[in-house]
Amino acid sequence: MDDLYKMIKPFLNRTILTKYNFGFAGEVYIETDKFEEEYNQYLPILEKYFSLKKPFYCNRNYTYYSTDLIETTDLVKNIALDAPIILNLELSYDNKRYIIFSLTEYMLSCIAKLVGVIFSYTSLDVNYYKALKEYLKNLTDYITQIIFDEELNQFPPLSFGLIDSIISDIKELNISHVREYSEMDNILIMFITYFALCDYIGEHDIIISPLQGAALIPPFFISMQKYTNIMNRCSGLAGYEYVRFSKYDNTHYCELSLPDQVHLLSTQYPESTNILLIDDNTGTATTLKSIKQELLKYFKNISTSALEYYWEGKIFRTDYSAFQLDDIDLITPLCYRYFKILEEHLEFLKNEKDINFRYDLVEFSKINMIYDKIDYYLYINNDCTEISTKTRILNIYERIKVVMEILSNAKNSFYN
Repeated sequence: MDDLYKMIKPFLNRTILTKYNFGFAGEVYIETDKFEEEYNQYLPILEKYFSLKKPFYCNRNYTYYSTDLIETTDLVKNIALDAPIILNLELSYDNKRYIIFSLTEYMLSCIAKLVGVIFSYTSLDVNYYKALKEYLKNLTDYITQIIFDEELNQFPPLSFGLIDSIISDIKELNISHVREYSEMDNILIMFITYFALCDYIGEHDIIISPLQGAALIPPFFISMQKYTNIMNRCSGLAGYEYVRFSKYDNTHYCELSLPDQVHLLSTQYPESTNILLIDDNTGTATTLKSIKQELLKYFKNISTSALEYYWEGKIFRTDYSAFQLDDIDLITPLCYRYFKILEEHLEFLKNEKDINFRYDLVEFSKINMIYDKIDYYLYINNDCTEISTKTRILNIYERIKVVMEILSNAKNSFYN
């Protein structure tokens, strides 16, 4: 099971992510002295995407979190126009890479917002879903190449005619707003989790994720797998799909019910398809279990996973039952980021509230990704009844610790 992990582990030493400071929401910071002169030189372009958070510049501002349909689609067009210009500017390489990385993240977020709307309405889905889903994968292919410090090639082109047509049809349905963001828009967490799960991901044919929070996970994992598999000559996932469902999110409206969505999937894939059902985070695992229950009506082989978990619920008394180890197949030790803290932090990123950071941006593990108030070995050994499940959980736990250590050491050596 460790063969692929061992083969792709050297890729960890090639990532540029160690050179960036990641924040609580997945935003990326760069020191002002490395960025300010060129930022001011190209202010009309760059102020659309960056904000000053002394002593850093941050690659998110209020535009990233806009819920207005027109603002979002205007931003899509701006990125499509600005990215090629930036690629041709006489910028320092590190700054240019940081800017293009950031613009790609912006575009990923905007397209994911549009996918969430389009998937929910049958008339939109039939016309645009396939095209935007493919474009999402082109974007994750592109950002993966940036992550591994490949040459900055042409930004993935997008048809303005397609965007104009989407806007027109969405307006016909009296829709004026999109979701604020996808919860798992944190490249660092997705990157670390991919390496921890790479062997297990490779056992599946497709990834299915619930919209909206997990929208970016499937295309990113597929792009990561494709990149590392090209180098290692391995086979890869055939594709990815979405369902629109949540037990807790009141904004998850979809014209098709979950049973109808799953039935439609069953007409596109054979019963023997190996499915990885993966969410961004989970507290009770109720959403995952509900989707899996529907999938099992048509498919035999389904594995479940989430990237972050409410591990605090294993220690503190809560008003609901936290997820059970035997309910989920691929469990990480990554700890769910509190909504209240995240919401407060987003106000800061949107420049609507001047608050102090809750963490040290200089430290690589600043988002406290592993909950440190639990003895995972003791808890898992005592509370996991299925031996194969126990083995997987401990294996993933060990891998994430190793991956984070490698990245942390790489960052320390970079700054030293």
